[in-house]
Amino acid sequence: MSVDLEKIREILREEIPRFIREHPETRHEIWGMMLELFPSRQETEQRFAQLEHRLDGVDRLETEVREFRRETARRFEQVDRRFEQVDQRFEQVDQRFEQVDRRLSKLEQRMDRLEKEMREGFQELHKAIDRLGSRWGIRNESVFRQTVKTLLEESFGAKVESRVIRGEQFDIVIADGQHILVEIAASVGPKIQERLERKRKLYADEVGVTPARVILVTAAIHSRRAQALREAGFEVIEPEEETLGEDL
Repeated sequence: MSVDLEKIREILREEIPRFIREHPETRHEIWGMMLELFPSRQETEQRFAQLEHRLDGVDRLETEVREFRRETARRFEQVDRRFEQVDQRFEQVDQRFEQVDRRLSKLEQRMDRLEKEMREGFQELHKAIDRLGSRWGIRNESVFRQTVKTLLEESFGAKVESRVIRGEQFDIVIADGQHILVEIAASVGPKIQERLERKRKLYADEVGVTPARVILVTAAIHSRRAQALREAGFEVIEPEEETLGEDL
């Protein structure tokens, strides 16, 4: 059996006032029941106050959320700017590396040219020693030294210095910042390797620069002795073997 709520409401609306008129003694009882069922004005105001307080809390929360979103967006913008700065720095680093690569490439080309010039110069010096030894039989070391120094300077524009260190004569070719120790002798004996090693160490200790190369320039040296020097890391410039003979 279904209940018609509207009909029940209509009956209550009509019957309750009639019942109170017919039985006035029940008015307070019914009023008390209604007070129990429905909140008082004070309670209603309190509830509204609580609701308003909660709504204020919601407003504050909404404000905080908006502020958080703005702060988050601001921080992301800062992060983006920092990434852009990092990208720019990487680009600058790449550009610097490219500049370094270009400089290294130019330096390599310069070193190649220098090596070529030195090689050609020493070849010319080699030929000149051949001519000097074969035509005039030069054995005077002072004349030979001056001749070779002149050839070194004129062959490839190197700076040639003569120094005396602890009583030892040193002839130095300085080219592109490298110190090349040149030992000039009309002829050499069996202790030439020991002499070259000692002079290289002495120069490094006194000057503070280790010679990049040690070159022996001589008009007379046995082929086996020259080979031993080359195997020990020294360079030897000498006349062709047929110019000297094998009696040294």
